[in-house]
Amino acid sequence: MRYRLFLFAWLVFVWVALWRDPSVGNLVGGIAVAAVAMLVFPVPHQPGSLHVRPLAMAKFLGSALWAIAQANFVVAWEVLTPGSRVNEGVVAVDLREDHPVVTTMVSHAIGLAPGTLVIDVDDERDGPPRMFVHVLHLREIDDVRRDVLELERLALAAMGSPVAEGAEQ
Repeated sequence: MRYRLFLFAWLVFVWVALWRDPSVGNLVGGIAVAAVAMLVFPVPHQPGSLHVRPLAMAKFLGSALWAIAQANFVVAWEVLTPGSRVNEGVVAVDLREDHPVVTTMVSHAIGLAPGTLVIDVDDERDGPPRMFVHVLHLREIDDVRRDVLELERLALAAMGSPVAEGAEQ
C-alpha cells in the first residue's frame, strides 16, 4: 500500500513539475492523471522486488555525477588542446547481478558521461549480462571494468532486493 501511495505522489509531483506551475488546477489535473495512469497501467508490487534506498541512491547519483563531471573536463581538455591523445576501445564487462533496473541505471550513467557509451548489453547469455562499453580514453581495461562494477555495486545498493549483499537502508 505504501508503495502505491508513493507512486501516486510521485506521478502527481512529476505532472506538476512538467507544467512548471504548482497551481491548484495543475495539482487537481495531476491527481486525475495519476489515478487514471495507475488504473490503466497497474504495477504489481511483488515481495523480493527492487526497493529504493535514499541514502544509497544519493551515493550512486553522486558517484555518477562526479564521473560525468570528470569526463566533461577530459573531453573539453581534449578539444581545447592541440594534438590527439585519444585511445579508444571497447571493453566487455561481465556484471555481477542480473537486475534489469540496475543494468539500465548503470548503462544510462555510463552513457551520460562524454567519451563513454554502452554499445550493447548481452542479456541472452546464461548468468548476469555482459555490457560492452566504448571508451574514448582507454588506459587500462581493468580500470574500466572496475569503474563499471563499482557503479553496479552502488546501483545495487540503491535499488537492490532487500536481501542484497551490502544493502544500505
